[in-house]
Amino acid sequence: MSQTADLPRRDVDLDVREPLLMAVVGLLLLQIDLVDIWGDSLPGPGNRWWHAVPLLALCALMAWRRRRPMTCLALGLVVFVAEAAFGGSVGSLLVIIELVYAAGLHGRRPVVDYLEWVVAGAVFLSGGVTLAATRDLRLAVLTALTVFAVFGTSYWWGASSRKQLDLVEAERRRAADEARLAELREADARRSEREQMARDLHDALSGSLSAIAIHAEAGLQSEAARDEALRVVRATSRQAMGELQTMLTVLRPDPAATSSPLLQGPQDLAGVVEQARARGLAVRLEVSPDPLPPLPAAVGQAAHRVLQESLHNVGRHSPSRSAVVGIRAHGDLELEVVSVGGAPAPSSSSAGSAGSGSSGLGLHTMRERVTALGGWLDAGPSPSPAAGRGDGPGGGADSVSGGGTEQCGDPEVWQVRAVIPLPSAGEAT
Repeated sequence: MSQTADLPRRDVDLDVREPLLMAVVGLLLLQIDLVDIWGDSLPGPGNRWWHAVPLLALCALMAWRRRRPMTCLALGLVVFVAEAAFGGSVGSLLVIIELVYAAGLHGRRPVVDYLEWVVAGAVFLSGGVTLAATRDLRLAVLTALTVFAVFGTSYWWGASSRKQLDLVEAERRRAADEARLAELREADARRSEREQMARDLHDALSGSLSAIAIHAEAGLQSEAARDEALRVVRATSRQAMGELQTMLTVLRPDPAATSSPLLQGPQDLAGVVEQARARGLAVRLEVSPDPLPPLPAAVGQAAHRVLQESLHNVGRHSPSRSAVVGIRAHGDLELEVVSVGGAPAPSSSSAGSAGSGSSGLGLHTMRERVTALGGWLDAGPSPSPAAGRGDGPGGGADSVSGGGTEQCGDPEVWQVRAVIPLPSAGEAT
């Protein structure tokens, strides 16, 4: 038996046109004397027009068949059987066929499922009763086939139509679900784009603006350092404008405007170091091998942003304004930035001066970039600049997770270490 759900009951109004048409057809059949179709029936009134009374009663029930299909079928069977006992008529037979069909199509579950067994029982019962009463096997089979033709075929027709409507409704719901999933995927893609833009804006502009604020404050406090501060502010402003122009170029809808890449290759990492030196940082760069091999675009961009943010943090937080940068490409790309001279942890530095602009977001975005490429990132106090060069995460450094830090190392030495897997030659191709 079918286990499909109930169909939406759209047709709740009374159906008048079809019952009227059926009544006209039935009366025409009475006119040509298509009555007394069942044999061995009881004698009825001599005038054939008395069959119009049960015919019109059945047509009246037919008008309600969509709203109350099972009730109309039950009452219709009572009228049909009563008339059949006195011979019956073809018009009433047509109406009862329509009522059985409507019950299979519009009836509610699980009543419709049980109706299948009722029809099957009626077929076998009619054949058995006929056989017991007449001892005529042929007549019993004929009677069973007649009952099946009247009730079984019409029920099967209605149930089949219902299954087709069920399939249409299921397809409509599936299409609605797919549309909803598409909307959710689109919303997720937009959210991912916003997060990516937030990371890029932070990495590209936060450090430069913080450096401008720091040097502007230094120039305001010391007239002797004003010229140097203005030079740094000018260089940093140009750098920030270049970063902003690069982002705007990528975001423009014109594909021709996005032809210039964000990075120019491994030498761009050295450019980040040069920009940090222009801001007044003392940076020692160690590269192995020198020169670096070509890096995949995603790896190069992540390394660029991690190095940029790490050096910006050195400028914001390190009193010595000095750092050692190590870049190694041997199977994995290892990037290490060690600052000496009391660089505070991000959790404590966030409460610093307004000019520092530290909020702990930089460490979060760095870790997101690296882990998205299958790598890992550690940041925290280290016993010495070389302590973080062990193999594996946290080699000598206490890692920071979620902005917090375990102050187990020397707070005078701060280390950021990122390891990003490099694809093999076949994968790169």
